[in-house]
Amino acid sequence: MRFILAALLCLLTGAAAAQEHPVFNTKVHPPHATALLDMLKAGGLILYFRHGATPDYMEPGITDFADCAPQRMLNALGRAQAARIGEAMRGLALRIDKVISSPYCRCVDTATIAFGRATASEDVRDGGDKAALRRRLATKPRDGFNDVILGHGGASGMFGEEFLREAEAMILRPDGAGGYTLIARMRVDSWHQLMPSNRVPPPDKPRAP
Repeated sequence: MRFILAALLCLLTGAAAAQEHPVFNTKVHPPHATALLDMLKAGGLILYFRHGATPDYMEPGITDFADCAPQRMLNALGRAQAARIGEAMRGLALRIDKVISSPYCRCVDTATIAFGRATASEDVRDGGDKAALRRRLATKPRDGFNDVILGHGGASGMFGEEFLREAEAMILRPDGAGGYTLIARMRVDSWHQLMPSNRVPPPDKPRAP
């Protein structure tokens, strides 16, 4: 009976599990904001984003990625998150070269809203070619530029136990020889915290309570 109840619980929670993950703590310790911004401006990094927020339901198995109707699409929050990412990229004046996306409509839409373009690739989707994705993550971008990959929370296991929430990003440095180093895990607002206008200290010291 306990086994049956546990199985039913798994089925009932399947939709939420498709979007979130029970482990939210990150083991990736980012460098100081100033150092991170210098790294981003120098280029040579991969910015791997999970798609923006979507409704909480389990979608059927998708075989035609061009048909968005049965897919879990961005909701209003997800579209706003994508727009906010794009605003931060422009505000930070980061140079972006390639923008590669999973073929799922929510990923292509997030990339298009945030970066104005997207090239869909099968290896980025869940269940895609893991070896091809690993090679993509290990490939250095063009000198002075960063590349963007727009995919899913688990990144096909490429980040170990790390599982991104919707609209979160993982910054990594490829070594060009089949490997890469995880640099920082970023939420949407973390990008805006890097912007100069949000790093200026207040003119007066806070008053004591």
